[in-house]
Amino acid sequence: MTAEPRPETGLRERKKLRTRYAIISAAVTLFVERGYDETSVAEIAEAAEIGTRTFFRYFATKDEVALALIAEADEGIVRELQARPTEEPPVTALANAARAVVEQLMQADDGTGELWVRIQWLLENSPPLLAAHFQRALSIEDRLARHLAEREGVDPDTDLRPFLTVGTVGTALRAAHSQWSTLSEGTSEDLIRLRDQALQTLHEPLDRHWAHS
Repeated sequence: MTAEPRPETGLRERKKLRTRYAIISAAVTLFVERGYDETSVAEIAEAAEIGTRTFFRYFATKDEVALALIAEADEGIVRELQARPTEEPPVTALANAARAVVEQLMQADDGTGELWVRIQWLLENSPPLLAAHFQRALSIEDRLARHLAEREGVDPDTDLRPFLTVGTVGTALRAAHSQWSTLSEGTSEDLIRLRDQALQTLHEPLDRHWAHS
């Protein structure tokens, strides 16, 4: 008979998640207020009320903590894309996957959505961090393209359409984020609206199944 897990295990994991979120929140707040390059790991640890050793148990670098929620959201898009109905054309499936993840973030009652929005502003105003984000995004884009290829029954090693689709959707969203960052008082609602406009722009010229084109 398999022993039941101890209740402390769940409590311990929840405490770890709370600590992780506290570190992310403290880091993003300091990055926005002081600047990414001007903020040290020691200052993040102090703001999160932890030691620097604890910080490094959760994150290896400042880049990693700054991009943590972005990375989680990207993983969510991969999962959502896998779950989209097969009758949805590629652009619709990918756009709906991205929308679903953002909706989940914004509906969270722990402030994750607003924190994600602040990170978007930070990316647009910190070139070194944006470069790190683009570098990290290459792996996710490759996975998304291969999922699209599998959905559509094409070979991603010989067919460019999966990668072009992911790249085009990504570029549209980046354009929306860039425009949002120039607004004098851009809100989270403004960002969601611009993202939806960007995605909608792609539907008419690109939204069809590849087998019929």
